[in-house]
Order: sequence, then C-alpha cells, then structure tokens
Amino acid sequence: MRAPADPPARRGTAGRRTRSRASTDLALWASLWASVVCGLGLVLSGLVGLGDLAPAAALLGLGVGCSAVAGLCVRRVRVPSHPSPMAIFAAACSAWSMMILISTAAYLLTGATGSLPDAIFESIAGFCTTNLSVLPQLESLPAAVLFWRALTQWLGGFAALALLAGAFPLYVPALVLPGDIAGLPDRASAPPFGTQLRRIAVVYGTVSALCAASYAIAGMGALDAFSYSFTTISTGGFGNHPGGLEYFDSTAIESVATVFMALAGVSVVTLWWAVRGRWGVLWQSFELRAYLLVLAVGIAAVAALTWSDGGPAALRRAAVTVTAVSSSTGFEPAGWSGWSWGAQAVLVALIATGGMAGTAGGGFQMRRAIAAARYAYRELVTEIHPHTVHVVKIGRRSVAERPLALLNGYQILFATAVLAGVFGLSLAGMDLWGGASASISALATMGPAPGADLGALEGGERIVLAVMMVLGRLSFFPLLVLARGAVTGTRRLLSAERANGPRMHS
Repeated sequence: MRAPADPPARRGTAGRRTRSRASTDLALWASLWASVVCGLGLVLSGLVGLGDLAPAAALLGLGVGCSAVAGLCVRRVRVPSHPSPMAIFAAACSAWSMMILISTAAYLLTGATGSLPDAIFESIAGFCTTNLSVLPQLESLPAAVLFWRALTQWLGGFAALALLAGAFPLYVPALVLPGDIAGLPDRASAPPFGTQLRRIAVVYGTVSALCAASYAIAGMGALDAFSYSFTTISTGGFGNHPGGLEYFDSTAIESVATVFMALAGVSVVTLWWAVRGRWGVLWQSFELRAYLLVLAVGIAAVAALTWSDGGPAALRRAAVTVTAVSSSTGFEPAGWSGWSWGAQAVLVALIATGGMAGTAGGGFQMRRAIAAARYAYRELVTEIHPHTVHVVKIGRRSVAERPLALLNGYQILFATAVLAGVFGLSLAGMDLWGGASASISALATMGPAPGADLGALEGGERIVLAVMMVLGRLSFFPLLVLARGAVTGTRRLLSAERANGPRMHS
C-alpha cells in the first residue's frame, strides 16, 4: 500500500516565516543597540563618579563589557527595511527589557541595593520615567549611581519618543489623532524614521542642555544640574535629595523647573518648529493653546483652593505642582497630600490628562482629551437633534470616524487599566482614594499621588504599580498588537500540530 503523500504546503507559510524572522532580527537589533547605549551611559556615569572608586569601577566594567560585546554583535544582524507594526513593538519591548536588565545589574554591582526586587523596580521606574524610587538614603549613594539613575530616565524618555517616531508611518491612528500644522504629522506627511530621530535628538539634547545650564545659574552644583535636567526633560522626576525641589528652598530653582517642566509637556514636533525659528507657526497649534490654558486654569484653581494654607506663597507652590502633574514630571511637592479634597481632585484630573501628544510624558494626553470632549458634545447634540450632522474637529481639522473609534477603544482600555489597578492596590492593603490616585499616577508615568503614601511599598503594591508603569510607558496598542501576534502564533502552532498529528500516526 502506497504511503499517503504529504499534504501541500499552505500558501503564505514562507511569507509568515520570513516576517517572523524579520521580527526576531529587529528585536535582536534593538536589544543590542540598547546594550550599546546603556553601556556608554554606564561608562559616562563611572567617569562622573570616579571619586568613589569601587562603584565607578563596577559601572565602567559593566559598561565597557556591554557596549563592546553588543557592538560586535550588532553588525551581524540584518535589519528589515519595511518592518511590520508588531515587529516594531516587539523590538521596543525587547530594548526596554534589555535596558532594565542592565540597570538592575548596575544597581546590584555598585551596592546601591542588595535586593533584586528593589533593583528591578528601580530600573523599571527609571526607564518608564516614573518617580517611584525605592532606594533608601539617596544622599548616601555614590555620585556615579545618582548620575546613572537620572540617565536612565533621560534614556527612557528618548526611547519613548523614538518608539513614537518609528510607529508613525505604520500605526499612527492607534497612537494619536490627526493634528494641526504645529502638532504631530499624519501618516502621509510623516518624514522617514531617521529624519525624525535626528530632529528628536536635536530638540531633546538642546532643551536638556539649556535646562542644565539654567539649573547651574540658579545655584545647583554640576552633578545636581545635569541630574535634575535629565529627569526634568524626560518627565521622570528622580532627584538626588529627599523632598524633591523643596530640598533646595530656592525660588530661582523652582522657577527654572516650572518653565522646563512646562516645555517637557509640549510636543517635540512643536518644539522643533521653535528650534527652527518658526515662532509664528506655534500659535496656530490648537493643542498648544489648550495645554497652556489648562496650565493657567489649573494654577489658578489650585492656588485658590490652597490660599488659606500659605497665602501668596500658594501661587508659587501651585505653579510648581500643576506644571509637574500636567507634564507628568514626578517632582513631588511638599504637603500636597494634606491639601483639601478639591485641590487633590484637580491634581488627579491633571495627572490623568497629561501633556500634549508627542512628548516623553504619559497620561491620556491633551489631543485625546480634546477629541473625547468634542466627541461627547457631538453625541449630546445628536441625541437632542437626531438629524443634525456634526463633525468633530481639533482646531481647523476634522477628525475621521476611524480615529474616533480608536479613541473610544483607548478610553475603555485606560479606564479598565485604572480600575484593575485600584482593585489590585486595594487587595494589597491601600485605601480606595490612595489606590485610585496611585493607579492613575503610575499609568500616567507621574509616580507620586496625592492621598497615597508610597514611601514604603509592599510586594503586592510594587507588582501592581510596575505593571501600571509599563502599560503607561509602552501604551496599550503596542502591547495589544504583541498579544494578538502571540495568540495568532499559538493558534498557528496548534493548527500545525493537529494537521501533522494524523500523518505522523500513520
């Protein structure tokens, strides 16, 4: 009896294998480049802290090893010319995982902490640009470690902008809504990835340098000036001293921080227009005007609600606090957990909203908030006047129905994540208001939250907040694309196993 012939190969199998190989290559390439960048950062941190020889030597050794090995391997990896969205997002997750792994090793080798969970959580908070530090006694840490902590947030902010630039040509509707002339470009007008990356580097580096110089002029030392500039521009919020900006007790330093935190909440594309000297174009950005209006109204509201606590000083404190929470920069103001419920509610709403789209910060973002408000208004008008045709607009441009559908999906995901975070933190022992504000703050990559004591986090609370930080940093849609790819791959594997089963048995 003749053995049955093998079934013909399914159409598209080779194509799927090619795409899978391309995705793996891109993820490996991104991980290797992340190792190179982190290695160079570790070397720089070691050189900065040469006064403490042991931790500096540990960072230098780890940095040279990572950059040398990864630099030799990265040349052998082929990068696909037209990667799929899933490949880009898988590469981003791989790069973030590699950076967290290297940073964890750095904290353990330098003796900054002897706890592996603490080192992992600190690394996640750093690269997710969230001020949820668990390292005790910051002032006793070596200068090399303090510089590296700040650098992790600066690198994390740049990586977030690079991910946004890389995803523009392929998946922009899922990330942002169409904007106006000084906002984010749409899919058709988005420049090549290399061009966007160079522009981001110019803007990010220029603003960081100006911030460091301004801090130095305001009275900070060299280490503090660079460290706080890194954590300000990246909207991270790590500090070298306990108490945040209150440690310096300086109006000049708080004023510098307020200005640059506000700039950190502005779209990098909008800042690019400013770098090019196109100042007249900036005011045409409807989102920028809305962002500045929210800052002004928020400062006035918080100052009025806290006026009885500090008198005229309340205006200065409100300016720092509102700018920090609106841009999701995690500098924690002193005493804000003791403010009135009204002031705390305003701050939590500002944390959830965040800054403009296209920044290193998190939150729902101003463009989505504007579109959501316009969409809700349209639905209300439609209910009252069913035959009325009402178009949702941002500035002078109308928004198509597809981005609005994606917006509704993002709203559901955002609300679901917050509720899940509140439930998890409540199970871990946190009260309801503290859990709600902490969940929103971690998801918005802010960190500190009014009404929540995050000074001594337990194991369950750390796990929940770590998940929320990753969701806020990598966003929902990239993770959903990866989850969909994993489910699809598993189904194909199971289908292949079922198809091969009878043939192998015979």
